[in-house]
Amino acid sequence: MKENRAATMGYKGFPMMWFLFFLGMMAASIEAAPILTLMPSDLQGFRSSTVGWGFTITNDGNYIEITSAQFCINPQSLPACAAPAGGVFNDFISNFNDIIVGPPGGTLPSSVSQNFSLASHTGIGSFAIGPLSPLFTLDTGAIVLTYNITDRDPLDPNAVFVGSGVISANASVLVTLPEPAAMLPVGVVLVGIGVALGKRRTS
Repeated sequence: MKENRAATMGYKGFPMMWFLFFLGMMAASIEAAPILTLMPSDLQGFRSSTVGWGFTITNDGNYIEITSAQFCINPQSLPACAAPAGGVFNDFISNFNDIIVGPPGGTLPSSVSQNFSLASHTGIGSFAIGPLSPLFTLDTGAIVLTYNITDRDPLDPNAVFVGSGVISANASVLVTLPEPAAMLPVGVVLVGIGVALGKRRTS
């Protein structure tokens, strides 16, 4: 009986299962977290416009594959994620692209970058500003990515799932007035209507 007890107890009666648990947690923390950089981090756009983020992801550990993206106003409360007030975020990085970042010296690049393109659905994702969003609404939070970790390229049939993780980078969107140049066509139309009404009154 004493032998069985000794096999399950660690130093000074500390349960061996907890020791192994904490050892596993320490090993997981040694796995270097990838770094997310947004291009740019702070966006501006006017009502009914769509803006978005490009990115660079640099990896220093095992292979990672991005599985989701969110624009969270309160990223500290994950997995709950408060939606922004000024518009709607659309995840491009996992819905339209399969982003896999390798370790240094691996078979895949250890740093991957993409510019934002609404037409090509590249980048982290888009943010469609609502047509009725109050001017100067500022949504401040973070882009939050989840990813899976494997010991080799996850497309390799022999790849072993190691774990998962989360990375984030601060982000914001400000609802602004349109640029004067963008308002020019509207002004021309309004002037044309005014001239036409004036002519009708004089005729």
